[in-house]
Formats: sequence, C-alpha cells, structure tokens
Amino acid sequence: MAVATGSAPARAEPGVARTTAPSLLARLLLGAALALGIALSLIALAVDRGFRGAAESALKERLESVVFLILSTIDLDEQGLPIVADSLAEPRLDQPGSGLHAGAMTPHGQWSSPSLVGVTQPPRARLLDRGEELFRGPDLDGTWYVYAIGLGWEQPDGDIVDLTIWAAEDPGRFQGTVAGFRGDLWRWMILSALLVIVAQLVILLLLLKPLTRVAQEVAEIEAGRRDALEHAYPRELQPLTANLNALLATERDNASHYRRALADLAHALKTPLAVMRARLEGENASGAGELSAAVDDMDLLLRRQLERAARSTRRTLNKPVEVLPVLRRLADSLARLYADRGLQVEVQGDEALTVRVDARDLMELCGNLMDNAAKYGQGKLRASVRRGRHGTRQYGVKILIEDDGPGIEPERFGVLLARGVRGDERREGQGLGLAIAQELVEAYAGTLDLIPSELGGTAIRVSLPPR
Repeated sequence: MAVATGSAPARAEPGVARTTAPSLLARLLLGAALALGIALSLIALAVDRGFRGAAESALKERLESVVFLILSTIDLDEQGLPIVADSLAEPRLDQPGSGLHAGAMTPHGQWSSPSLVGVTQPPRARLLDRGEELFRGPDLDGTWYVYAIGLGWEQPDGDIVDLTIWAAEDPGRFQGTVAGFRGDLWRWMILSALLVIVAQLVILLLLLKPLTRVAQEVAEIEAGRRDALEHAYPRELQPLTANLNALLATERDNASHYRRALADLAHALKTPLAVMRARLEGENASGAGELSAAVDDMDLLLRRQLERAARSTRRTLNKPVEVLPVLRRLADSLARLYADRGLQVEVQGDEALTVRVDARDLMELCGNLMDNAAKYGQGKLRASVRRGRHGTRQYGVKILIEDDGPGIEPERFGVLLARGVRGDERREGQGLGLAIAQELVEAYAGTLDLIPSELGGTAIRVSLPPR
C-alpha cells in the first residue's frame, strides 16, 4: 500500500485560447480620448487659421505703410519718371537683401528700392488702373508677398500720369512667425490634452468606483466570505444590487426547501415500502415474488429520481473547493480498502487549483472514478489535477484518473456510461459508477472523456469549465 503525492507535469492545452474584452474604464477612456483629440484638433485648426489670417492682415498693413511712405516722398520729373529721395524712413529699403522691397512705375519708367540689389528674382509688378488695389501671397515660385495701388499723378502742365506704387516682403518672416505660433499652439494643446485626460481618468475612477465595489463584493460572495451585497450604492445601481440580493436569497431558500422536501418525501415513502416488502416476504402466494420485484423496482426508481432531483438544486455561486485534498483523502481511503492487493495510489497536481462545485458532488465524482480504477486495475492508480480552459476571471479544472488495468475500448465507453452496465460482469456492483459520474459532470456543464493512459490501462478525464 502506497500513496504518493507531487506536482503534476505541465501539459500543453491545445485549442485553448484566452480571450478578454476591454474593460469599461478602457473603453470610456478611449472614447473620451478620441472625442478630446477631435475637439482639440478642430480648435487648433480654427486658431491656426485665425492666427494666419491675422498675420496676413498685419503683413498687408506693413506693406501698405511702406507704400504710403514711398508715396509721401515720390515725385515725377518732366518725362514722367518717378523720383524718390535717396534716404528713406524705412532702413530695410536701403539695405540690400533685407527682404523688404518697394518700387514705383509709370508708363515712362520705374524706380526700385536699393534693397533689390543682388536679388535674382525680383517681385513681378505691373501697372494698375487708377484706384485699383492689389494684395497677393507668394508667387507660384513662393517668393514674395506683394501689395500695390494704382494712382493718377497730375503734372504741372495738367497732364495725368498713371502711377503704381508697390511693396513686397520675403515670406520667410511670415512663415517663421506662423511656424513659431504653431509650435507653441501644439505644445499647449498637447499639455492641455494630457491634463484633461488625467482629469477624465480621475473622474471615471470615481464614477466607476461603485461598479468596482460591486465586483469585489460579488467575488467575496463567490469565495463564501459574504452572503449578499451590503454597501450603500448610488440610486442608479440600487435596482441591480437589490435584484441580485433577492436572487441570491431566493436561490438559497429554494435549494434549502427543495432538499427538505425531497428528504421528507424519501422519509414518507421509505416506511410504506418497507412494510410492503416485509409483508410480501411473509406471504407464500405465488405472486409474492413478482410483487416483491415490483416493490424493489419502485424503491430503485425512487432513489434514482431523488438523486437526480437533488443534483438539480445546485447553487450558481458555489464556494471554491480545493481539488487536491479531496483526491488525497480518497487515495488514503482506497489504499486502506485495497490493502490486500497492495494498491499504489499516486496523487499529482497544483495545491492552488479550486473548482466551484458542491463538495459532496466532487467527492462522489472522484470517488466513483477512483474506485473503478482501483477495482479494475492491476495495483496502480494515478489521480492528477491541472489547469483547464480560461474563463472570464478564472481557469477551469481537468481531473485525470488512470489505472494499469486491461483498459476500455473507445467504442464501448459510451455503453458503460449507461446505468446498470458493468465493465466486468464477474465483479460485484450495480454498474452505476460511470453513469453517476457522467450525470455529475453534465450537471456542471463539463465533459467526461476516455483518453490514452500513461499507465497502460484506462484514463478518464473530467473537464470542468470555469464558472
């Protein structure tokens, strides 16, 4: 007789994929960030366009002031050629390559500021009609902003000469101003977005705190540390929490009343059946044997229906049960029961693995499977538990019972799951072990499978999904 325990080797779980949905907080933050990004982008675009328009207006005013400066100093000679003073009030007009230029033209000739000296692509100007005003952005080659006005100049002899005065500026200054403003604008927008997102995160955490508390209390209910939701919740959540508490209370009451009613029914019918059996055993009538068999069938049917009804009263939020201690307890009992055969029982698994089933159901399920393995094996039995499929918040559990017996043919396994069918008719038993195990596993939405055994005999795997 030997009982060995240890850690189960890691086994791959083919086809098991963990899928998680984004949390409510992540969804709200993502939505708020998208809305904030769109809003700030539109605001930044509007501010940028407004600043660019204001900067262009300021540029036009500067060029207009240069034009009127030239107008205040210009004169025409007798031939109609423009004459401007050698020294202008705007120093940049006298500085070659300064980026600010001016000029005047008549049908007879033109004048240009000294700042145009060395400029390979001077501003393109033309004569304008009298009273016409022109302002345009950079030319197609992106060179100049130009402002010009058309005038009529009266000569001493009374002749009117068409005169156009223009001023031009390199767009580099304007573009530098706009670029600097855009840099400052986006830096402040990004800083504002970060501050708003942090504020939104704090607000969302405060708003979602009641939901987090509900989840914590539900987890405590699942763990068996409380029976109902007890905190005071906001008005919007009170219908949810009140209905959940009512559901939990109703489930507990229904399960308790159902079990009590089943126990009363069993007690009420057990005595009449016992009396009928006793009387039939004392009768010598020829039909007494048939009546006795009928009473036995009634007794078996009653017990079967009571078992099935009892299994249908399981609670939704069962307390977690550690699997390995149950397997060890059963292994000790079987080792003592089959001590004359020198049964060796090995138990493997993770101490932390739990399953949310009724403790009595788990004991009955594993007990039936391990008893069959001990009964039909050749002296070796292995019970192991490992992690199964991942659910929303926890993993399922897989329990494997192996023996070194003759094994079961796969095509015969389905037949053995029926009630009353025994794997070896020469052995005592009612053939209910596998059938009861199958009913228990199905009650918890699990599966019972026959797989190859490393010990050479039968290996039955119980897969219980996460709750």
